[in-house]
Parts: sequence; C-alpha cells; structure tokens
Amino acid sequence: MSMRICLLSLTIILPLWLEESTVLVLGNVGSHAKQADNLAAKLSQLTAKQSPTEEQQKEVAQVTGQLRALGPAGLAATIEAWKTESQRGADPSQLRLMDQQIDLIAGQKQARACNLYWYKSLSVAKAKSIVFKRPILSLRLLGHLDEDLSCANSRFFRRFLYTNPQIADFLGQHFILHWQPVCDVPIATVDFGNGRKLQQPIIGNSVHLAVTGEGRVIDALPGLVTPTEFMNWAQSLLDLHTTCLSLPATDFQQHLQRWHQNRAQRRREQSELTIRVDQKVSDLNPIDPRWKMAAEQSKLTVKRSDPTLLGKDIPTAAAAMRTAPLKMAAELPLFRMVDSLVPRAAEDSFFNLYGLQPKLDDWYTRDLTTGDYDKLTNQIYEELFLMPLNDPWLGLSPKDRSIALDHRAQASSKDPKLPIVEVLKASAQ
Repeated sequence: MSMRICLLSLTIILPLWLEESTVLVLGNVGSHAKQADNLAAKLSQLTAKQSPTEEQQKEVAQVTGQLRALGPAGLAATIEAWKTESQRGADPSQLRLMDQQIDLIAGQKQARACNLYWYKSLSVAKAKSIVFKRPILSLRLLGHLDEDLSCANSRFFRRFLYTNPQIADFLGQHFILHWQPVCDVPIATVDFGNGRKLQQPIIGNSVHLAVTGEGRVIDALPGLVTPTEFMNWAQSLLDLHTTCLSLPATDFQQHLQRWHQNRAQRRREQSELTIRVDQKVSDLNPIDPRWKMAAEQSKLTVKRSDPTLLGKDIPTAAAAMRTAPLKMAAELPLFRMVDSLVPRAAEDSFFNLYGLQPKLDDWYTRDLTTGDYDKLTNQIYEELFLMPLNDPWLGLSPKDRSIALDHRAQASSKDPKLPIVEVLKASAQ
C-alpha cells in the first residue's frame, strides 16, 4: 500500500515540477491570486510603452510566461487588467498587445471571450485531474488551438462553444482542459499574383476526449455539435467520472461497458438512421436528405421538451468561418464557392451523434480494454473521420474521387510535406 501511495504521489508531483510552463498551484490560493494581480499590473505597464526597447519586449514575454505558469489565476488576473485598461481608455495598440498575451497565457486564440485555461501537457493535466478530482476534457485537433488557422472544427468550437457563457463557466468549474494536435492542419493556398494570396485549411476534424487522471478515455464526442448537445454531453460526463472515482477499477469497467451499450441502444431506438452494429461509417451517406429531416425533427422535439436551451444554438458555417473581419474578407470568396456543400450545425450535430458516436459505443461494448488515449484517437480518425493519421494525405486522395490529388503527384513522392491538393491542376485536365 505504501508503495502505491508513493507511486501516486510521483504521478501527481513529478509532471508538475518537470513542466516548464506550469508551476505548482496547490498552495495558498490567496497568495497565488495576489501574485497574479501583481504580474498582471506589471504587464499592463509594460504594454503601455509606445516604443518598447528590446529588453522591455523580453520582459513582456517573461511576465507572460510567469502568468501562464500560475494557471487559471494568471489568466483571470490578466483579463481583469485588460478590462481596467479598456475602461480607462487605453490606447488600442496596448489592448491588442495585451490580447495577444492573454491568448498565450490561456493557450488558445480568442481567449478573452472564453476565459478558459488549457494545458498542453497531458501528464500535467492528469496530475491536476487527480488532485482536483475532475475529469480531463482533451481536445485532439489538426493544428493548434492557439493559432488562427487551426482546423475548421476547432475554430467553430472557439467561436460558438467555448464563448458560450454557460458552457465556459461549466467547463472552467468542472473540468481540466487540455489540447494536443494530432498533426499539422493542411493549408490550401491560392496565389492571385501581386502578393495577393488566399490561405485556408481544407480538411480537419476534431474530437473531444473525456479522460480520467489515470489517462483512461471514458468517452468521446467526435466532430462538432450544437451548444445544447455539447452541454448535455459534458454534464453526463460528470456523473460518469464520479462513478469512476467511487468504484474499483474492475467494477467500473463493467459499468462503463453498460453505459455505452445503453446509450447506443437509446440512439438506435430514437432514429432508424443511427448506424447499425454491422455498418461502417464509410457505408453512410452524410448528404442523404433524411439526415436533415431527422435533425429538424430532433430540434423541434428538444425545443418542446426543454425550455432552457442555450442561446445561439444553430450557428451557420458562414458565421463560424468569420472569426475576425480581416479573415472574413479572405475566406468569404472561397466560402461562397462551397456554401451549398457545408452542412448546418444542427445537421452535422445529428450525424455525429447518431452516425459516429454509436460506433464508438460499440467499441466499448465489445472490448473492456477500450480507452487507450493514443490508440483510441487513431481509431477515431481512421474509422469515424475516415482520415487515417498514418496517411500523409489524410484520406484526401482516394483514386475513385474526381477532385483529389493529381495521380502523378501522388506517385512522385511519399513526402507528406508536398502540397495536399492540386485542385486547379486536376480540374483543368
């Protein structure tokens, strides 16, 4: 027993000491808050300088790193400092610079609108999960959450899920947040000449994993869903994680198996479109009009039964792409070309919940060992998203598709650094 306690202690303490960007936040909460306030005030002073020296710029980076190391307390203090500067009429350039530091402290773009702190080290997130007895919400995505051009799903999450006040408060209070890229996001570039270029991610899917402090994935939510469905899922995880903490490991495995089995059964009873046990995702037709009809019916049913729906529940893909005015100007022409092919959030949500997630439930039902973090992530991308991570083209170049890679480009090299698509070249032939 003493050996087990020692090992558990090392599991908690060692990652916290080794992670450069994270310090121990287990001591006096008041002292950490005071330290964060002092550092945030110092950051305000440094960013207010009109022509900062190189040394002052380095100091800004240093203070930002110290605030990130304080975790959520550092983020909260810096956001409050930004609000103070804004109310007193600070120069816009100072506010923009502070916004950039807030994104670095939080670990995501558009952080001030969300007030969520994200860990980038899974080992640190697991240690925090054990200490605070909270589940980990781990986002796996193409690209990086703290960059503008991450995959489309993650930009949707930043725009409509994480900025939702109810969702943000719930996640901040009950979860340890973590993200980790599965690979770089493919970027398509259209060169208009004279220095004018249009850059846009062309493919990408994200998945939220619910992870215990021991690193076991107990559930996953593939793709994007509406804010209401996301909130329902997050709330269900709290009960599941609480049960996980209260049961011996072997008993919880059986409970987890029944939990997934029951959810898949409910989904199959609710809609005849739900993927069958003997079906593959590749057998489904996501543009079948019945998905749209089922999504509309489901939306009406939910509205009748739940008067407390979250606001902005069915944003369009057009709105999701417009995360900033300058980006909108660049993306809108491309969006207009593909608008008819982009599903509404409610339709995509229904397909992901009834076409993809029940297949994941089947994995848990058949195999009690399901839940390895990396193995399950790879399986989700390969079998649910049909984007094998070991494929340098991420499934974009099957030979039976008319718009894909030029076949000669495929044969010329297996280097994944080659351009992902040659749409103009392919369409011209």
